[in-house]
Amino acid sequence: MITVSILGMDYYEAISRTKALHKKLVEAYGIEDNELEFFAPNSFIIHDGFEQTSFRLNIKIEAPYEEQDKEEIIKDIVFDTLKDLAIHLRVVFSYFEPEHEYIKIDPDYPEYMSEKNTVKAEEHHHDDDLNEDEDDEELYDEPYMGDIISEFDDYIKAHPDASTQEVYAALTEIREKVSNK
Repeated sequence: MITVSILGMDYYEAISRTKALHKKLVEAYGIEDNELEFFAPNSFIIHDGFEQTSFRLNIKIEAPYEEQDKEEIIKDIVFDTLKDLAIHLRVVFSYFEPEHEYIKIDPDYPEYMSEKNTVKAEEHHHDDDLNEDEDDEELYDEPYMGDIISEFDDYIKAHPDASTQEVYAALTEIREKVSNK
């Protein structure tokens, strides 16, 4: 298995870009399609307190030692395919002995998700939930735009000796009145 980690790339961009890179790397390595995968976490490259995303991109390729002779070709493919994503690109290779790699594939499931085996949910709109004029915007109650503080202040001025319970009851009444408008 060969794993390509892409650090400092917007992960939505990584999803679309790895599709083209995948085919080129499978061909260059001479491996089966299922022997290559990408890791693209939501990550940032930071230098001296400044975020460097879209300026610098770090790519790490983990591969078996037997693939070491293809480094130059692979580096060139990566640089060429990702050249317009960042100003500066860095590729570092890390190699391992295949006998130290362990993979468990559950036979009850496909090895990878794809368009052929993934179910896509249909978008469903309830016509009775939305008005035609609202263009699918969420429905919500308009917030109270009155002056609730002055109503409360008027109560306090009119009842300077009110107990805590009376003040709380008055505030609750004002709140309920406002909420029911």
